[in-house]
Amino acid sequence: MKINELTLDLNRLAPVAVYTHTRYDHLVQTLDSLKNNFLAPNSVLYVVSDAPKVDAHKIDVQRIRDYVDDLTGFREIVRIYRNKNLGLKLSLPMAEKAIIGDHGKIINMEDDNISSRNYLDFMNGGLQYFEGDSTIYSISGYCPPIQDSLICDDSDIWFYPWNMSWGYAVWKAKYDKFHPLVNNYPILRKSGKIRAQNRAGGLYVSDSLKRDHDMQKYFPDAVLCTEMFLAGMRTVVPVVSKIRNIGQDGSGQSSGLTTDKYDVVLDNSKKRIFNFNTESAQAQRYRKEATDFYNGGLLTRISRFLGIYHELSSLRARWLNSSKT
Repeated sequence: MKINELTLDLNRLAPVAVYTHTRYDHLVQTLDSLKNNFLAPNSVLYVVSDAPKVDAHKIDVQRIRDYVDDLTGFREIVRIYRNKNLGLKLSLPMAEKAIIGDHGKIINMEDDNISSRNYLDFMNGGLQYFEGDSTIYSISGYCPPIQDSLICDDSDIWFYPWNMSWGYAVWKAKYDKFHPLVNNYPILRKSGKIRAQNRAGGLYVSDSLKRDHDMQKYFPDAVLCTEMFLAGMRTVVPVVSKIRNIGQDGSGQSSGLTTDKYDVVLDNSKKRIFNFNTESAQAQRYRKEATDFYNGGLLTRISRFLGIYHELSSLRARWLNSSKT
């Protein structure tokens, strides 16, 4: 079945939530690209702005809110401005829970997610097509830079065992299966389920789950991805990426590190008809290349397996920062 602008139910479009704090330039690019979407005039946009954590953030937060106050181009814009700083662990999940509770579904975006013009067509089409499929947890807008993914393909999608958080959509019924998220790493490791995830290609997920449990870094995505894997659920990934992340520039959660590893060629077509009925014949190759990409090279995989990746990456970050001074 193909879903296009003629068959898509415009009365059932999912709200779009963009979460932000202090990155004005990133947010402007994200909202500008979202505003340029074919379905923007039909969509409800939520902008969730956390309050300043320190006095130095006040100017940036106010600048963001002034910009959002003047924003137009959507069917409705709901502005959620925090009066006090809740932090990433509270501001985002609280808003997400409230929005999905009101609408029954949600499209989540970070403030550094540049979208293609047909991004909302793809996301809403996937939500409407796969809503009754118990094996599908989410619709992802990002496709990693896997080799030759831009070749002429027989389908628009492929399935992956782990969520991709840069622009993804989920239904309330499936969201409720795993939320609130609880990190059960010690139990899962003892039961052998972590080994099973590693064998399936999710070493990077298991490593992030351990680091989240050990409070080395905040990785709620790893908790969600592990629960998805254990439940046998999947995400729907576009063959051609509808999202490009511009936040790997040392800002936000990228901890001072810059990389172009995740750069992709964004879908620049005007395509609005998507084939969700058939998975790409190249899907198995895409899954293999995606797990290889995320797990990293040999040394990275070894350090993940040994549980020392966090220490090594922290040392690398400190060395790179010191070399700039």
